[in-house]
Parts: sequence; structure tokens; C-alpha cells
Amino acid sequence: MCTAISELSIIHSLCLCVCCMYDDTMDVKTRSRNRTVVPPAAATVPDLLPEEIVVEILARLPVKSLLCFKSVCRGWRAIISEPSFIRTQLQCSASKQEPSILISPHTLLGRCDIQPPVGGLGDWPNNFSTQISFYQWQRGASIARFMDATAIPANEFHLVCHFAHCDGLVLAPTDTNLYLFNPATRDTITLPDGHGDNHHHGTEMEACYAAGLGLDPVTRKYKVVRAFYRSVDPIRMGMEVFTVGETGAGCGWRETVTDPPYPVSRWLTAFTVNGGYLFWYMDRFRYPNDTLHGGLLWFSLQDQAFGVTLLPHSLDPALDDKVRPDVLHGELCVLHANSDTMTVTIWTTNSPSFDDWERRYCIYVSRLCHPMGLLGDGGMLLWAKHTIHRYDLWSDELTAVCELGGIRYQGGRPPRWKNLFNFSVMPYTESLVRITAAA
Repeated sequence: MCTAISELSIIHSLCLCVCCMYDDTMDVKTRSRNRTVVPPAAATVPDLLPEEIVVEILARLPVKSLLCFKSVCRGWRAIISEPSFIRTQLQCSASKQEPSILISPHTLLGRCDIQPPVGGLGDWPNNFSTQISFYQWQRGASIARFMDATAIPANEFHLVCHFAHCDGLVLAPTDTNLYLFNPATRDTITLPDGHGDNHHHGTEMEACYAAGLGLDPVTRKYKVVRAFYRSVDPIRMGMEVFTVGETGAGCGWRETVTDPPYPVSRWLTAFTVNGGYLFWYMDRFRYPNDTLHGGLLWFSLQDQAFGVTLLPHSLDPALDDKVRPDVLHGELCVLHANSDTMTVTIWTTNSPSFDDWERRYCIYVSRLCHPMGLLGDGGMLLWAKHTIHRYDLWSDELTAVCELGGIRYQGGRPPRWKNLFNFSVMPYTESLVRITAAA
């Protein structure tokens, strides 16, 4: 279905024609005391094109346009609200060759006052602004397009952890709450408290912020998972699952049947692979078996099973600051920086057991970075600190394509940006996925 019509300009033209016809009919609406009478021409807007063509057209439009087109007529509203259409639109959005990047700037309340380590976060401030905003950027664009801004009540949280993305949804863990966003539809929810609602066990040093977001491939429900401490001495973690959009009796957080076999790094957000698997770095200071040093704990949303994936055998897990798990093009990957050769090696695995590693890329960069996606022209987008680079896999040329602190942002920069600390940057797929129960 997604390949039948390819020219976005034609799609926009067709929709504009239909909308113009609709606008003409709106001019002749007549009102009575209790109802609005619409001429027959307006009521038959969907009949101007076969429904399958309308679906083909609408599925390729930006979410912002789709939200407007829901007001055109009941027929279009019904189409756009259908779960099958939401899936089709998501597939079309994900199939675009040029990666879309979501940017969320993080600012501080006042100067950057680094506090003593909080919950294992090390040199991380705890005076973050509670204003969370999102911008969308694509390679070649001179401006980052504004998508959404949410003002969380002041002092509701003080510390922001790494964001997670899945099918257009963004999970924002903080030191008090978990927030879930769909920046395209501008929907936001604060997840309810669970067993780990205080995030601490005994002392501030034992804060637990480990969480993750994914899609259950069987139920097609999006789920949030988070860890909490059952005890500190000995160290024992539990995990609980929240199903997004679920209502009625029994909804809310549910503990997993079994506890994770090993504790995870309590400040890292999970990496999502194929939607249904979440990966955390195992806490190398906590688990007792040295053979698992530097391994990854995975959790399956389908059957709530836990497992362990070991890193490639050639890597030295003792070099913790030079090894980083990540996701590239939907596959689990591990990056290893070699300061002697000034290279970063990228290992990937797509085996069902996640233990068959392949040395896929060796790129000439001087520091660890985050892969943002593969490009159709033989390049790869990389993010490191405040810069997005394009790396040419043929010539090994590294080119800065976006200075996050220097590009223009739609709507300008608010005054609070004078205390800009860092950015959350992630590959992004725009979608209509709901985070609340359907009306």
C-alpha cells in the first residue's frame, strides 16, 4: 500500500483540491437555532475519491496535517482515527529513507551547579527546568521545526535522565515521575506511581531511574517498564510493567512474575530493539559472576522473560567508558572506541538470541558517539554532544551537518535557553499512536 503513490507534491495537491471544495461549501452553511445545516456537496467530500485512494493519500501526510483533516468531514475523521490507518501511517513514516531527528533541549534553573553524585549519575546537575520541548530536524534543513512544549509544574522534578523513543512515543524518566509524550499529536501523560514510585531505597545514593519503552508484538500494546529496589543489602531488583492506554479494573503497574536475575545500571534508560525487547547495561559493580562483566540484561515484552547477552568476546569490558550499547537501524549494536587508532568499531547482532555479533563498521572518529541512522547515499548520521555529523562510509570523511547550539529553532529561543545544559537527540518516526484510551 505504501508504494502506490510516491510523489508527495501530488498528494498535497489532491488534498488541497478537496479541501478547497470543502471550504467553498462552508461558505454556504446555514444555521438554525439547534443545528447546523450543511449542503449535500459538503457531506459527500469523501465520495469525490475512492476510500482506498483517500487512505493512500492521507497516510503519507504529516501528522499535523492529519489532525487538521480530521475536521474536514466525518468520513475522514473516521478513517484517520482507525487503528488500521494509524498502523499504515506509521509504516509509511518509518519507510522514509532520510532519517528524521527529534531534539529536546534541556535547560537549568540558574547556573550549572554540579552536585555530588545523585543515584549513580555522577557529575549531573539536579536543577533542571521542568519545561520539556521537542523539535524535529532533517538533514539539509536550516531550521528545526517546533513540535510541542509541555510545562510540567515547577519543582515536580529536578533531574532528567536519558529519553527513549518507540514509534513516535517518547519516554522521559526523571527523579520523581515517568512522562510519556507523543510530540506529533501533542499528547502527554504522567504515569501513575508504582512500587518504585519513590525511586529510592534508604538513601539518595540508591536512587533507581532504570526504565524503558517498547511495543508488545503480540498484543500490539505499548508498554513502559521500570526497575525498583526490593533490597540493597543484598542487592535485589524488581521490575514492573505499565500498559499504555489500558483502562478499567486491573490497569496500572504490574510486577513481573520473576525478578531480573541481575541488577541493571540504575541510571540508564533501556534501548529498544524490534519494539519488543528492552536492553539495559548490567550493573558491573553489583552482579556476582565475573564472566558476565559488561553484559546486557534483556527483557521480552511478549512473555516477560529475562535473559543475558554477552558483549563481543574481543571487547574488554573493563574499559567501561569506551564501550557503549546502542541501536542502529533497528538492530542492537555495541560501539567500542580505541584511542590508540582513533577509531570506533560498531558490532551488530540481529540473531534471535542476540549473541551472534558481527563486526559491521570501523569508523575513524576520536570519541564514542550515537548512531542516528544509515543514509541512502552511503553515509551514517552520528551524534556526539552538541553536534550531528555525517560520516561517509566510503571515504571516511566526517562532516558536521548540524550544530545543535547554532541552528535556528522555529519560534526562536526562549530566554531560559541562556542556561542550556545539553540535548536529548534520537531518531524519530512521526506517528498518530495514542497514549490515552480512545474516545
